[in-house]
Amino acid sequence: MDVELSVKDAVATLCLNRPEKLNALTPDMLAMLIEHLDRIERDPEIRAVILTGAGRAFCAGADIKGGGAAPPQMSVSHARQSMAVYQRVALKLYNLNKPVVAAVRGVAVGIAWSFALCADQLLASDTAQFIPAFLMRATLPEGGMVHLLARHCGEFRAKEIMYLNRKLTGQEAFEAGLASRVVGDAGLMEAAEALAAELAAMPTFSIGLTKQLFRLNAGSMEEFLVQELNAVALAVNSEDAAEGRLAAREKRTPIFKGR
Repeated sequence: MDVELSVKDAVATLCLNRPEKLNALTPDMLAMLIEHLDRIERDPEIRAVILTGAGRAFCAGADIKGGGAAPPQMSVSHARQSMAVYQRVALKLYNLNKPVVAAVRGVAVGIAWSFALCADQLLASDTAQFIPAFLMRATLPEGGMVHLLARHCGEFRAKEIMYLNRKLTGQEAFEAGLASRVVGDAGLMEAAEALAAELAAMPTFSIGLTKQLFRLNAGSMEEFLVQELNAVALAVNSEDAAEGRLAAREKRTPIFKGR
């Protein structure tokens, strides 16, 4: 399968699996990603996710030489329709109420970089190369990249990266606030699995609510606090919150169930 889903100990691994094509995205792969992400969202036994690519690359972006290729000319309506599926994948990754770890080695080009930025944590190997690519083809950043870049590294830096097609190494991405950590290539998946396992052991329902707070674009502190109050009221009534209070009284480490 060109996108493989495996589950082990509450951690789902989504692996783009066209290594001979640097995992370039086809329409079938996008459909599989949506299907797998829907399953992950529904399955209470899955409490964290790793997104990665097989072989020497994370993903070379859309397969412009194959099934993902755009025609030389297209209508506005066709362009909108073609882009919609990429946006669906980005939104599902971004809105997933479970923690997502992107493990990136080799190139992450264009829309693939957008997908990686939708994760909660981004681990970059020392071989990682983040390549925007869009404006080199006179198209625009896609999959929410402008929003995500500006949020992570600030508008001035984001504009420089986009306008001038700046390629970033894993270390440069980390220094710009666009990666959580840089690790040796050989240890990338081990680090991603350890981080995902740590996240999976946390109170999943409360993490989901916290993710919603991070996603808010409240216009004022007052508006944010209203939403925060609603989220806290839900969280304190969860099974994990009850376990957390009991563990504190008993002076032990809580054992969360994700509920």
